[in-house]
Amino acid sequence: MVLRADDPLACRETLRLSDLAGRPWFRLPDDTDPVWRAYWNATTPGGELRDGPVVRTVHECLQAVLWNGTVGLAPAAHPLPEGLTSVPLADMPPSRLVLAWNSADAGPLIRSFAHIATVVHRAAERRPAKT
Repeated sequence: MVLRADDPLACRETLRLSDLAGRPWFRLPDDTDPVWRAYWNATTPGGELRDGPVVRTVHECLQAVLWNGTVGLAPAAHPLPEGLTSVPLADMPPSRLVLAWNSADAGPLIRSFAHIATVVHRAAERRPAKT
């Protein structure tokens, strides 16, 4: 979970979804894949989404937390700006993102993106867990 550093929950070792009941969460736009949108809102596909501002980028997610005290999930490897902190969410499974593309159209930009994604993913796997 990404929280403001001055949030009362920011000093906890871990959080549970129930700790965040009634808090506003940032959420993805309506036209986002329903499974992806539900995961990042800690709900189920087709279920009711939590209240909060609609965001489109990781930067907007972080700004929503800084400016509004909103909470939400962000990629663990993403650096946080001053004023924000992250606390592991104990009752959420990790995201399983798959990178796929049409092999008949694997131009240089696609190959480069796949290479960068692989390097970043492997580096994040080797990084020790935060304690």
